[in-house]
Amino acid sequence: MRGLSLFNLVFLSGLLLSVRVMVVGVERCTREGQSVVRSRWAMLAGTLTLAGFTGSVLNRSGAASISLWSVVLIAAMAGGWSARLLVRRAAAMPVSDHEFDPRFELQGVPATVVSPIPAGGDGLVRLTGDGGAIAARSFDGSPIASGIEVGVERIENGVAIVESWAAIETRL
Repeated sequence: MRGLSLFNLVFLSGLLLSVRVMVVGVERCTREGQSVVRSRWAMLAGTLTLAGFTGSVLNRSGAASISLWSVVLIAAMAGGWSARLLVRRAAAMPVSDHEFDPRFELQGVPATVVSPIPAGGDGLVRLTGDGGAIAARSFDGSPIASGIEVGVERIENGVAIVESWAAIETRL
């Protein structure tokens, strides 16, 4: 191993700038309240990272000085260009607005079985916190005895589909 080279430092600088871009982001608000994408830090990070990596690899392989610097310059330009392209494309992606499914509003809410749930039938559970009892059915069709702690999976047609916490814990 030849030790630490200038290219290794350039590569590490590029990685650190990449982290800065990930943490701080690339969107900025103008005085008019518009959001604008500024890709210069991402471009610098891409330039330094690819140039440092390419230079380090070629330096270790013993490439000639002129060819080494030519390839590093091309890699630096490619790194900056690709970083700019990726940032612009990522910023142009629309944010998906999924509609909320009300069946899963109580998913994960703990409850206690107050009337036994027979196999394939309905019983009653009392939700923790609100104190109301609602009809319940077992998630897998198995019977659940009175007093057992359950978790709500979903609500379908006013009936809570529940599963015992013991079954949930074994799955987790």
